[in-house]
Amino acid sequence: MTTGPEEQAIADRYKAEGDDFSAILVQALADRFAEALAEMLHQRVRRDYWGYAPQESFAPAELVAEPYEGIRPAPGYPAQPDHTEKETLFALLGATEATGSS
Repeated sequence: MTTGPEEQAIADRYKAEGDDFSAILVQALADRFAEALAEMLHQRVRRDYWGYAPQESFAPAELVAEPYEGIRPAPGYPAQPDHTEKETLFALLGATEATGSS
């Protein structure tokens, strides 16, 4: 998941201006936004789309322990460290064409 190509462009602009702190902050915020979006989508799959946990309700602090049913494997994360699988997944899903990001 990504917040889009703008993240890198903005961070690069700050770095070129000698403002490393702002560059790091942009990247950290983009990472948090991407993680929050992934968590929201995973929740919607569990509760709405696949509906196997329609009554599920966890506070944000509870989600850290991953108390929900099911898993969310993601290429590049410890459960699936091989980043090369992203190419296969993106191709199968038509992700680049559907979202405009790679």
